[in-house]
Amino acid sequence: MSGPSRVERLPRVTGYDAVRAAGRNFERFSSLHQGDEDVRDYRQLPLEADPPLHSALRAFLVPFFSKGSLAPHQHHIDADARALIAPLAHSELELVRGVGLPLVVRTIARLLDREDDIKEWASWGPSVWGDHDGRRDGTALLGFLERAVDEGAAGRGGRLFNLLAATPINGMVLSREEQIGVGSLLLAGGRDTVMNLISGIAWMLAMHPTHANPLRSDAALRATFIEETLRLTTPLGLMERIDRGDTAGNPATSPHVGLDFASANHDPATFTCPAELRLDRPARTPHVAFGIGPHACVGAPLARMEAHAVLGALLDAAPNGWQIVHCEAQYRTADGREVPASFQRLVIAAR
Repeated sequence: MSGPSRVERLPRVTGYDAVRAAGRNFERFSSLHQGDEDVRDYRQLPLEADPPLHSALRAFLVPFFSKGSLAPHQHHIDADARALIAPLAHSELELVRGVGLPLVVRTIARLLDREDDIKEWASWGPSVWGDHDGRRDGTALLGFLERAVDEGAAGRGGRLFNLLAATPINGMVLSREEQIGVGSLLLAGGRDTVMNLISGIAWMLAMHPTHANPLRSDAALRATFIEETLRLTTPLGLMERIDRGDTAGNPATSPHVGLDFASANHDPATFTCPAELRLDRPARTPHVAFGIGPHACVGAPLARMEAHAVLGALLDAAPNGWQIVHCEAQYRTADGREVPASFQRLVIAAR
């Protein structure tokens, strides 16, 4: 088993109030850095940028994930979830590669008008960085992105890449590397994190089977259940920042820190009994599983739409609930309990 990653070894900002304050304070906690040095040599945008570039890129991307833009995709997502989960009625079902991967890949392909790429994207596996004997590799993703950016320049790259090639951002069309960075974030950011949420939903209901009947009859409770699953599992638990200090120092020499979203979501000073999944938890104190401040996840509405589709399909396919047959996951300890942070494999069977 590999040890902690470089980001996991960073000093951390912890606790709900401190993480929220740091997430909003981009002047001190800068995002102007490049992560994943082992698999890429470009910044993912707008994630690894500060205003004003970040603000302009976010404004460009928000319409892709607006209610109006996502509405036409709702019936496709629901139908895909039902078809992928239907076998649970009579056989075991694997959630990571069997449900999460195809659902996420098909959804983002439709959203970006790149449905011909579904097979290629799925071949990378749960992570866009692949898994080559335990070694990450960004070659396949970069090769696709270079091709897609070229197609966008020729007006045949699909919705996103055509617009990236033609839309001025802060008065200038993005460079080739910047276009690659935007595409990389959309393909990577909404992939394994959403897949972990999907598996987390199945895992949580297997652990709390008495919640199933209330969820069948109350749509509002389904939303609460999904938000509690997000809070408890926090699929992206740590985000790197550059701490410029109170003097807004040079990012090249300032220390790096991790914003610990998982600790914020399990802060007992903010959440009563934080290790418990509670359907009566007040919504007035929002979790930070999608981040906070300027860098809050722009794709959160789509992730929630996919989560609702999966939860509904699971409840329909297994009227008596389900049990876990096999689980391979990485766990984090919260309040003395182990909670899955990421799933490699999850097999369930109807009761």
